[in-house]
Amino acid sequence: MLLELLFPRRCLFCGRVLASGEKDLCLPCMVGQRYNNSLIEKYDYLITEMPYEHLDIFLNYNKCKEAIINFKYRQNIYSGRKLGGMWARHLESMEWMKDIDAIVPVPLHWRKLLKRGFNQSEYLGRILSKQTGKPLVTNAIRRHVNNNPQVESDNRWDNVEGIFSAKDLSLIANKHILIVDDVITTSATINNLLKVIKKAKNTKVSLAFLSSNMP
Repeated sequence: MLLELLFPRRCLFCGRVLASGEKDLCLPCMVGQRYNNSLIEKYDYLITEMPYEHLDIFLNYNKCKEAIINFKYRQNIYSGRKLGGMWARHLESMEWMKDIDAIVPVPLHWRKLLKRGFNQSEYLGRILSKQTGKPLVTNAIRRHVNNNPQVESDNRWDNVEGIFSAKDLSLIANKHILIVDDVITTSATINNLLKVIKKAKNTKVSLAFLSSNMP
């Protein structure tokens, strides 16, 4: 009791002190945290490099922005673990998850990996894998170009052109894979990743993003 008075539980998204009965998120942040189907329809016209089976976007980026930044750039693993747990519970509620054979996080270039210390998509993917029981595949594709962050790029599509290459596509051949990433904006990154994945034999793809920051 004293510990809670000194270090009260706070909302993961807005930081306000949680009331009794609230867990991880306060009630205002719980309301309207998810996107509706209209956003999925908008991305359906943008993700064209390879047909996909399912597309899911969990959170409104404007709601969870601070939590993602804390995790991704400030190495706040607590935020990452909480975000991953929420995301996993959401995906487990999807009937189509039963058909997924493996989870594939979007690769990070090794230089960025050294600088940041971890691949945020792989970290989240490991949480999803553990909770859903779906194996994690990290060695099928590499990111061989250390491109500038998308938020710093004036032309997002040119910025990611040709940044991925095959490493061992046999790991995803004849499988229905779920590609996961923390944020989707223009779909430029995922389209370039799909250019490589479609070379794998008889591979079906579904896509899941923790959040969207569509401009």
